[in-house]
Amino acid sequence: MEICLIGGGNHTNNELREVFLELSKMIKPEAKILIIPFATDNSRYESWMASIKQAFSIMENVSIELLNEDLSEKEMEKSIIEHDILYFIGGKPERLIHVIEEKGLTSIIKNFQGLIIGYSAGSLAFGNDCIITKDKDYPETIVIKGLGLVGFSVEVHYEDNIDGELFPLSNERKIYAIPNGSAVFSKKGELYKGINDIYSFQNLKKEIVNSKVL
Repeated sequence: MEICLIGGGNHTNNELREVFLELSKMIKPEAKILIIPFATDNSRYESWMASIKQAFSIMENVSIELLNEDLSEKEMEKSIIEHDILYFIGGKPERLIHVIEEKGLTSIIKNFQGLIIGYSAGSLAFGNDCIITKDKDYPETIVIKGLGLVGFSVEVHYEDNIDGELFPLSNERKIYAIPNGSAVFSKKGELYKGINDIYSFQNLKKEIVNSKVL
């Protein structure tokens, strides 16, 4: 399983250009992409689909479908198996994790053989520990159980004013902080490539991890 964790950024301008250029090297023509939208409300599905289709338009004849939350567990499993790529969109990571667990999809996602992509909240959900740092939506930093797809946690939309929240959490786990426009690529649960600068927090220390040296 290969996993891409995107920190955030605008799908419709050049902010994520380098990330999607890298993805285009990995995605075969006519690949089937399934959007996992459970982190957000269904009123936002249409705008998400439009922006994602634009981002993937640089790739040859890919198809993009949305996984409907109203499907049965078996129908969802069938849809996942029939696709080459799973794309987990942003929103509230706790909602995403809850729906996946409620629908019994954790195992089939862990055993998925294609490419898995997380964007923002989608990326947060992939670690053993899902760290949600405080912002306008969350008054305090919280840590909840994640999906366990990678062996590290991430901070998305990273800016250094949140370092004070990440340092104490790094005592128990490795955290990759991913700014908008940056991404982490993982195989077998570990980072092997970065796009644009990312930062690692571990044992109360912060280091820059530049994609050029990976």
